[in-house]
Amino acid sequence: MSACLTLGAVFGPALIGPEPAGGATAARPRAVQPHTVTTSLVWTQTLPDAGSPVAESSPSVATLDGGGPSVVVGDRTGTLWAFHLADGSAPAGWPAHTGGVPIDSTPSAASVDGSGLDTVYVGAGNAANSHVGGFSAFNHAGAQVWGVNATDPQGPQGVQASMSVGNIDGVTGVTAPSLGQNQYAMNAVNGAVLPGWPFFTADSGFATPSLADLYGNGQTEIVEGGDSSAGVANGVTYANGGHLRVLGGGGNLICDHHVNQTVDSSPAVGGFLAGGATGIAFGTGSNFPGASDSNTVFGSDAHCNIVWQTNLGGNTVDSPAIGDVRGDGAVEVVEGADTGSGGTVWVLNGANGAPLAGWPQSTAGRIIGGIATADLTGGGYNDVLVPTTSGLVIFDGRSAAVVATLGAGTIGLQNSPMVTIDPNGSIGITIAGYGANNQGIIQHYEIAGSTGHSLGKRAWPMFHQNPQLTGVLAQPAAGHLNQPIVGMAATADGKGYWNVASDGGIFAFGDAGFHGSTGGLHLNRPIVGMAATPDGQGYWLVASDGGIFAFGDAGFHGSTGGSPLNRPVVGMAATPDGQGYWLVASDGGIFAFGDAGFHGSTGGSHLNRPVVGMAATPGGGGYWLVASDGGIFAFGDSGFHGSTGGSPLNRPVVAMAATPRGGGYWLVASDGGIFAFGDAGFHGSTGNLGLVLPVVDMAVVPGGDGYWMVAADGGMFAFGSAGFYGSMPAVFAAQNSGQD
Repeated sequence: MSACLTLGAVFGPALIGPEPAGGATAARPRAVQPHTVTTSLVWTQTLPDAGSPVAESSPSVATLDGGGPSVVVGDRTGTLWAFHLADGSAPAGWPAHTGGVPIDSTPSAASVDGSGLDTVYVGAGNAANSHVGGFSAFNHAGAQVWGVNATDPQGPQGVQASMSVGNIDGVTGVTAPSLGQNQYAMNAVNGAVLPGWPFFTADSGFATPSLADLYGNGQTEIVEGGDSSAGVANGVTYANGGHLRVLGGGGNLICDHHVNQTVDSSPAVGGFLAGGATGIAFGTGSNFPGASDSNTVFGSDAHCNIVWQTNLGGNTVDSPAIGDVRGDGAVEVVEGADTGSGGTVWVLNGANGAPLAGWPQSTAGRIIGGIATADLTGGGYNDVLVPTTSGLVIFDGRSAAVVATLGAGTIGLQNSPMVTIDPNGSIGITIAGYGANNQGIIQHYEIAGSTGHSLGKRAWPMFHQNPQLTGVLAQPAAGHLNQPIVGMAATADGKGYWNVASDGGIFAFGDAGFHGSTGGLHLNRPIVGMAATPDGQGYWLVASDGGIFAFGDAGFHGSTGGSPLNRPVVGMAATPDGQGYWLVASDGGIFAFGDAGFHGSTGGSHLNRPVVGMAATPGGGGYWLVASDGGIFAFGDSGFHGSTGGSPLNRPVVAMAATPRGGGYWLVASDGGIFAFGDAGFHGSTGNLGLVLPVVDMAVVPGGDGYWMVAADGGMFAFGSAGFYGSMPAVFAAQNSGQD
């Protein structure tokens, strides 16, 4: 017989109001002094959904219009809500609706339609409504773009797991299991089911998949949990319990591991095993009372072999976070346990699953949703944000002391919190749950004094780590570079930098924060450059078709993506206030967006060599273009200070940078040769060195007395006062030489 859906409503079809307010209690004295976390409530929304409020749908973030990022979350009335993080106002066209089918799925978001704005993906249906719903996509204006029914031999099925977005078998796809026996993967643009799908799961799935290149071959694997019921399906005998599975992009099973309890916890993937090896962390469920694998979190390798397992003494249905809690470079697994009357918070050694000193800690409220981590104060380590049925409890990552409780007495949480860089540069925390009258409540807080801080290295700031819900640690201990580096940008204080690869993968070093990437998406055209916001809390990526991808506090102001161009875009520059940017094409054509002014171009001129880059003047009233022969074209208030146009060069010029005062500029050639003009000082070069791969870009320290160059293999070269904060060359070189 076929295995069938056996789970009831996992936490009950109806929600209660928050439990009595209460904080967490310390397990033992701590010598480490915790830092202070001071919050203010910026806005709150009480939703008209009494009786069917926000439950297991976690808040996610999407850019839906020019008003900055918005929080997006679903409730059990089937309403998909969106509110601007800045002020709680709703973007035009929102909320969206699923026709009354409840949403316990967390929305995912990605820019896929050429508009530069996000499409939002969500599943509809839950265990109490398992035969209605399916997969849906909504555009930035809240209109449904496509819907796909999750059918199997028993008919239509709902979708409670969230839809992960990424490069699936060469296209930007979305995937999630259903509450039936089939898992689908679809084209993110039009909903077309991808070749090889659906995959027959034989039972329901509540866990959101992770999308990761587990084996370093440039292919995305799908890592997921699922349920198993005793019986025979398609000639295969199943036992009660659950599965960890790794699937290929074509819907093929690569490996699996069976446990005797359901796997309803969404897996997290990252380099937490010994030596930075890739691991998969996941918890279990509670459908089979007394099963020995209950209350357990597992650490598996990339081939579904269990490396360690730790019993936490409570239900581990919530999804684990992975990252560096203490700020020492190690990668831990962070998991909450639901004891039925309260909860415990565990931070485990990623290599062996042993609890770190000072953990676990207790909470008065139950822990049902996944924990998030982020550096809330710029302390250099990540705090632990624990959602409970009595509000959000925040623990200091190093001392394990409680430093704040948000929403106590007003909101109950069965999902994950979300930490963001808000449009004003402050760190924001959004929680969404239910109030005493069983109605949905969304609260948005900001951290006092957090302007200019990043979210922290190896942070896990929201459910499944990022808006695409890929479930992969953004900055793994062991880096991996699939595509060549094409550009770089420096942080505002000059103590860090980002490298960007042609697939939009971001590699952050020093105090540079990771704010998102397109590394897991299928792009219409490759990324060719990037620019950072003035405060360094965000960045833009630009593709060769002029498509713009904005992350962190970078605003979307327009693009040429989807428009016919005479020549490809080769670079960009941002205005001084970050409210606009210029794109430049290889013929010198200029495209100005936001408050960027048009000051002229070479788009209608005959050039001896193509334009390869640009730089803006400090006040934004002009810009320079540079050609591959070092020819300089000055527009607006930019001055001409010299060039190498007409001079013989050993290698072509590939990029330029302006001095902070705008009285000069540097040109850099592909061999790392530096040409300094005006008030630009010469601080060194690699022009006389044999490089493995060519230099592709440069950036300048804030004072102008140093600069960095980056090569296509991620090799970083620092000169003058520029500090070296890390690089990626060894990984890329090994991959491209065919080594493991």
